[in-house]
Amino acid sequence: MKNLIFLFIALSIFVFGCKKKSETKTTNYDFEINTSKSIGASTLALKSISDNRCPINADCISGGSATAHFKLTANNIDQEIILCKGECGTVGSVANIKINGINYSLKLIEITPYPQFQKSNSTKTVKVELTRV
Repeated sequence: MKNLIFLFIALSIFVFGCKKKSETKTTNYDFEINTSKSIGASTLALKSISDNRCPINADCISGGSATAHFKLTANNIDQEIILCKGECGTVGSVANIKINGINYSLKLIEITPYPQFQKSNSTKTVKVELTRV
């Protein structure tokens, strides 16, 4: 009987003593150049896009890359964030940032439209994913 009580107590400590993993929250944002989104008391703005990807139906030596330049303003401090898709070297498609003391991951999902041989008047749009970690 003592063993059964001991086993019940040990099992209870194990089950209820485990720390629950905090839930992550992900939000998608679409930006055009010089647009911004409020994230709490902070602001994330798309400042520019550099797109040198190989155009659709073209024969290129490399696939190229597309880069989005953001400015994060938090507590009156500006921070530059550069995200890239394709052949980017050391620049990645994900940046870890801190907003109001909370850690986030900012991920570049896509830059549209994809380049074409003929110049298009379409407005470039950047889609990012912001995840609280």
